[in-house]
Amino acid sequence: MPDFGNPWTILSSRRFYESRYVDVDQDEVRHHSGMVHPYTALRFRIYGIAVLPIFADGSTYLIGQYRYLAQRYTWELPRGSGPKSVDPLETAQRELKEETGAVAGQWLEVLRLMVSPGITDEQAPCFVAWDLEQGTADPDPQEDLTLRRLPFHEAVAAALNGTISDAASVATLLAVQARAAQGALPADLLRRLVS
Repeated sequence: MPDFGNPWTILSSRRFYESRYVDVDQDEVRHHSGMVHPYTALRFRIYGIAVLPIFADGSTYLIGQYRYLAQRYTWELPRGSGPKSVDPLETAQRELKEETGAVAGQWLEVLRLMVSPGITDEQAPCFVAWDLEQGTADPDPQEDLTLRRLPFHEAVAAALNGTISDAASVATLLAVQARAAQGALPADLLRRLVS
């Protein structure tokens, strides 16, 4: 049987940077093999959530926006962030309402991604939301968003062909697609996806 315990011992840790989103540390660690290794660690204070809203007709929303760090325009599911001290579902509900105007009566967390576990502890809780009521979107003033409604199967195709390249969006779409194919979703959600 493999040993699933922690093979690392922290020898020292030095904080280089703090912000409201992330801390940057340099850890010196020793592996149980004896090797000493420096780790630059990004320790997140937030969750980056993703929400797949599903309407009664089986359609969903994509959000288009220019992402500064990627230096490109992207299509994604509704995304956002909130502090780890707040339930990720509460953050997901707020972000869905802000970016799309929709409010969901039903929610299911379909996965919790480790975004880049070799360098960061960031997690991305990913939800599917249905039983939607449409209201008015109220995005943050610095967000220039384009809202696009399309059938769920077209969003899955966009994830598979690279039109959607955001990891949490792709993973959420494919996780829901796989669960739908297995019949492993609540019946009222499944009806929306396979009709």
